[in-house]
Parts: sequence; C-alpha cells; structure tokens
Amino acid sequence: MLETKNPEIDIADLLEKVGAELKRQQKKSVGTQKKNHQEELPINDPYTWNQLRETLKMAELNVDAGAEVTSMLHYRGIVRKIARLLGKVTVFLGRVITIPQRNFNASILHSQRIILDGLRDMNRNTALLEREMEQIKEKSALVDYLKTSLITQERRVSILLEELRRQVDAGEEKAASPTLELHGPDILDPLYLAFENQFRGTREEIRERLLEYVPLVRGAGAGAQGRELLDIGCGRGEWLEIMHDEGLAAGGLDLNHVLVQECRDRGFTVEENDALSYLRSLPDNSLGAITSFHLIEHLSFDDRVALFDESVRVLKSGGIALFETPNPRNLLVGGCNFWADPTHLRPLYPETHQFLMEYRGFCRVELLYLHPHEGEQRLPEEEAPQLAARLNEVLSCARDYTIVGYKP
Repeated sequence: MLETKNPEIDIADLLEKVGAELKRQQKKSVGTQKKNHQEELPINDPYTWNQLRETLKMAELNVDAGAEVTSMLHYRGIVRKIARLLGKVTVFLGRVITIPQRNFNASILHSQRIILDGLRDMNRNTALLEREMEQIKEKSALVDYLKTSLITQERRVSILLEELRRQVDAGEEKAASPTLELHGPDILDPLYLAFENQFRGTREEIRERLLEYVPLVRGAGAGAQGRELLDIGCGRGEWLEIMHDEGLAAGGLDLNHVLVQECRDRGFTVEENDALSYLRSLPDNSLGAITSFHLIEHLSFDDRVALFDESVRVLKSGGIALFETPNPRNLLVGGCNFWADPTHLRPLYPETHQFLMEYRGFCRVELLYLHPHEGEQRLPEEEAPQLAARLNEVLSCARDYTIVGYKP
C-alpha cells in the first residue's frame, strides 16, 4: 500500500511518469488498431461454424479485461467507495501492463478471425472440388462406355466384312460345302506337353506363382454364379486347380488335345478350341474374368488385338482380364530364355500392350512385374555394388509381367 506521507516516495513525480507512459502506449495502440482495420478480410458466406463464432465472440467480450473497474456490488457503504477508489488507482497504475496485454489479445483475436475465415473458404473450395471430381468420374465412365460400344460395333463390322470377302473369294458353292474336320490328337500335342514338363516347371512351382492373382479375381467379383472365369490356354490346369480350391467357378480353353484331356481327367471343365472362335461364340456380357498365362506371345498382332476386342465384349461390367507374358526388360528373358519355346513369335513390349488394351476399351489398365530372380541368381554386390546393382536391374529383374484391365 502506498503512503503519501512517506518522504522517500514522490507521488506527483510517479503519477507524471505513469501518465507519460500511458500516452505513449495509447498512441502505439491506435496505430496498431488502424493497421488491423486496414487488413480486415471480406465477409464470407455463412457456414455451420456456430461454435467457433460463439467462442470468438466470448473472447472479444473479454479482450479489454483490466481496463475498467468492476461495480463492487458485494461491498456496501464507505467500504464500497474505498474499494472503487483503490480499484481506479490500481487500474490507472496497471495500464502500463494491461494496455500491451489488451493489444496482444486484440491481435490474437484478429488472427483467429482470419484463420476462421480461411478455414471456411477452404471448406467451401474443398466441397466444390469434390463435386467437380465426381462429375469428372461420371464423364470418364461415360467415355469408357461409349468407347467400348464403338469398339464392339467396329468388331461386328469387321467380322461381317471378313465373312463377305471369304464368300466372294471362295464362291457361293464352295462356301456352302461342308468344312473338313480333323479328328484325333495332333502329332505335336504330346511333344508340347513333354516340352512344358521339361521347361516350364513343376505343378507346385506354377501354382505358387499363380496364387498372387487370386485377390485380383476376388476383388472383381469373378468366380461367382453368373460371373464365371475363363482361362484361355489353360495348359495343365494349375490355375483351374487353384480356382477349384478357392471355390470359384472357372472353365478352361486350349487347342492341345492332350492337355485338354489331362484337365478333364482332373475333373475340370475345359473346351478344345482356339481362343477367338470360342470367344466369338459367347454372348455379350457373359463372363466375370478372362485369364491367360503365357499365351499372347504365341499370337500375331492382329490376333492379339482381336483377343482384346472379344475379351472386352464378353466380360460383364467390372469384369477383369489379365494376360501374363515374358518380360523383355529382363535381358536374359528377352535375349535368351524367351526363345527356348519354338512356338513363341516375339517378345511383347509392356507399355505397347497396356496402350492396346486401353485403346480397345479396357479401363484402369496397369502393368504388374512379377517373378524376379532371387538369391544366388543375382550378382553379388559386395565388391562392386553400383555396377552389380545396375546389372541386376536388367538381368535379374521381373521375368514376367501381367497386363490387368477392367471392363467399364
């Protein structure tokens, strides 16, 4: 408590210093407030931000705490007067501290208001962006559908023109004559089975490699009733065996009579026919999935395009097609191992066939690189790590790749 009779304290001098400091702080406060008013943000449209707004209003009501004396209603008579007098003196003397604090409070509130406005703008822009993204997705789905329909019509016209040319070239009489059919297994069928047993790998090894495709098939809803899977070039039936074990409905297709009979002996449903003829006999939207492992490298370019066309036609919406083939990016595969099979035509460049599937009507087409060399098959990287790593990238990378596409 200050005592005016204390000779060591000059009250007049003290009040003069306090008044000077108060004026200085007031000038500083006015300048800051003018600057803040100039930076006010434009008013936003109303949003559901009531709780934040109310919180800011409550803070604004208390931003000038300490600037005025309370009513002192809990005091009576002379005590109340003395309390108010002391409160005024305390407030007057304390303004040196409270004015900077109030300025700080005002600045913080203004910053919070700017943040709130920014968040509201961001929320509005995000909602607009989400709506635009949904519209883009709808338009993209429509484009995929129209592209698939156009390709289907193009395929039908091509088949009609091909049939007309055949009839013109052969003549009506020859076209009406019965087609010669050959019965019994081709003499090369047993040879190719022995070749697969020698070079492709055991049934267990092939099953292990193919298991990673099961989640893709299940994810597309294939293998259920009405969404059966067709494995083209099913060979010894390892993939059909996996489908059977997984409880998924699947059938196979192969030209090799011996392989077809082996699959049938195992209880699988397999047709003996070529891929294009069989697919053309199927109605539109009749399958849930088409798979083919190491078949397309046996086909000509025209037949590969026709295979993609027929596949997208017979698949149901959302159906999946996947075609596995040797990876030419692996130099050992592309330059050597690929040619071990005398029925291979040429290695297939991955991005080219990704483009072909997209162009012929598939969507969400992606490339999966699989089965890299492991362990001792890789070059050791201890002595020359950079050189060994670079060589491993081209000699020990994925031996196969798979093109995966979906029907819109």
